[in-house]
Amino acid sequence: MRTRRVVGLGLLFITMVLVGSFLSPAAAEPSPERVVAIVPLGKVRQEFLVKVQQELQSRMKVRIRIDPARELPQEAWYAPRRRWRADRILEWLDANPPPEGAWKVVAVTEAEISATKGNILDWGIAGLGSIGGPSCVVSAHIYKKHSKTKEALLRRLGDLAVHEFGHTLGFPHCEEKGCVMSDAKGKAISSADASSGRYCAKCLGMLPAEERALVK
Repeated sequence: MRTRRVVGLGLLFITMVLVGSFLSPAAAEPSPERVVAIVPLGKVRQEFLVKVQQELQSRMKVRIRIDPARELPQEAWYAPRRRWRADRILEWLDANPPPEGAWKVVAVTEAEISATKGNILDWGIAGLGSIGGPSCVVSAHIYKKHSKTKEALLRRLGDLAVHEFGHTLGFPHCEEKGCVMSDAKGKAISSADASSGRYCAKCLGMLPAEERALVK
């Protein structure tokens, strides 16, 4: 009698485990790793690429990689001012297949870039990012020209990369003092120097929960 009871309890336990396994929801598949590809356009110093990589990595819980260099697209060349149109660079990046597995693309160049601003057809800029889009472009040209030390140049370039990347996350320009998303208003040097290098709470509050979790 005792033996039958033990066997009966064992069978009951096995039955409950089997039924539970059928009723339990399937384990959620892990989200694919987010990858940001840094794409050099033209000849770009390695230390510039590494600085951009470091600054983005210090703020995002994603993998930041440096991809092989590409030539600047000829369709972006603006002959009258002998510089490259940033808006056309972004169009070119978005029109071509993105780097394999890339969630976002950060193009880095040392060439002078520009874009239309209001009534000014060709306004020199340090960077441009499409709001909520897949790509942005940053240029070291202005900082090379106006930074007295390499340390200042690299710090400003890193701040710029975080700013333009923020546009791809969906952030517009921000009025909060010290926020990295502040509008430079044509003053790329003083704006970078006044920046905290970080997204403010107001900007972060705009993000969906999934993407907010990616920001350190």
